[in-house]
Amino acid sequence: MSLQVGKDKVGAIGAGFGIMTVVGGLAFSELASAYLQSTYGPLLNLLGVRLGADAAQLNWISAAYLLSSVVCVPVLAKLGDLYGHKRMVVITLVIVIVGTVLAAFATTFPLFLSGMLVQGAVSALLPLEMAIVRERAGDQASKGIGLLVGCLGGGAVVGILLTGLLGTVLDLTLVMLVPAALLVLSLLIIILTVPETQIRSEGRIDWKGASLLGIGLALVLYAISNGKTLGWLSPAILGMIVVGLALLFLFVRVEKTVRHPLIDIKLVTRGGVGFYLILMLLFGIQQLGSGPVNSLYVASKPGKVGYGFGLDSLGVSLTLVPYALMLMIGAVVGHALVRRMGQMQTLIWANVLVIAKYAMLIVFSRDLAIFTAAQFVGGLGVGIFIAVLPAIIVGLAPKDASGIAGAMYNTTRTLAGAVGGAVFAAIMSSMFLPAAKVPSLDAFLVIWAICGGLSVVIMAFLPFSRHLGRVRTTMSDETLQDQDLGLVSQD
Repeated sequence: MSLQVGKDKVGAIGAGFGIMTVVGGLAFSELASAYLQSTYGPLLNLLGVRLGADAAQLNWISAAYLLSSVVCVPVLAKLGDLYGHKRMVVITLVIVIVGTVLAAFATTFPLFLSGMLVQGAVSALLPLEMAIVRERAGDQASKGIGLLVGCLGGGAVVGILLTGLLGTVLDLTLVMLVPAALLVLSLLIIILTVPETQIRSEGRIDWKGASLLGIGLALVLYAISNGKTLGWLSPAILGMIVVGLALLFLFVRVEKTVRHPLIDIKLVTRGGVGFYLILMLLFGIQQLGSGPVNSLYVASKPGKVGYGFGLDSLGVSLTLVPYALMLMIGAVVGHALVRRMGQMQTLIWANVLVIAKYAMLIVFSRDLAIFTAAQFVGGLGVGIFIAVLPAIIVGLAPKDASGIAGAMYNTTRTLAGAVGGAVFAAIMSSMFLPAAKVPSLDAFLVIWAICGGLSVVIMAFLPFSRHLGRVRTTMSDETLQDQDLGLVSQD
């Protein structure tokens, strides 16, 4: 059950707030958050020296962020549904700024890791802002959501390139404070220009469910992240997986019985949301899991291992930046493609582009020009897909559950990235060149084949959806979205 607070008309922009101002302010925060998330990759070597951390410890930087995100996203999103999405965006930004400053000034690895744990809350921004756009942007909601997702790609491009450049001329602390400054500016913009949502869920936060979900997911993700190091069949890894899955099973049972659940299981199992979360899981494995694989490949020296292009860090960035650029463009044009072709055909063609990318990598793995061209093709497909799918998931949810529906999408992507990274790491560690102790070319080819195969599976699943429209339409964006999702009222 939901209720409306305040006097603003739901779906209207609100007095004094234009749609470009609302969506633009939120989009800037996504640019800032993406910049932050892409900051630390180019700085890993410098961080290792400063913090006295070895390669194994540095892997915990991403692991800590990942584990924190899984816990924070559903809790903060539900709090947004209960108390206001803008309010939680502001609180989340403050939390992330604190974590960013803590990491920037940290001189020991544990303190830096604490900053990364606090920063994990940044992943909650997207689902919270998706909920704001859905209510406040009216007919332009799906377009606004696509813009938010696209800005993640733009921020990543700027973050990768600018961090690499600044890292050569500025002190490391100053380089890491740049995203903090952007986040502070974003905080001020949102406070001044973005109105609060008016629809609220009734009830209270389900802390028992949040604890079960957070601990269960954390155990599973920790096991996946450390399976290669500790051994997949070690008692510690198997124990964490068993306990984690048991807690997640108990979480589902609890959520079915409590009056105000953290996640409405019926929303997943009966509303059609679960089907699209499965698609996102499959897509996210190849999208998020293959990034480090591609970076490692282009940096490999062909004279020593027989493959790769031997590029330095700047060369790697320039080779992979086209992917992020096209992801941003794809996220923007995805909305227009839905208007012309419908959601079904748009999602199918997005996966065709992804399949083409991995086919190019497999067939022309020794050609740098074609490798780079494949990044353009794949980035466009990924951008289109991740612009369309979250709008579907949020659209299927009741309006008072918009935030938690977006959170489920984000959490699914996080899980997918962890699973993909772990599986691909296992492949690379099992298929290696004994003399050089590095992955063989076959390991890369197998991973790329798996990634392309996942998009084939998604294309096979899409026709079974009963929510996707297949005909062209010139209706308004909101009506188009509702019809494609089977939500147009028949009263």
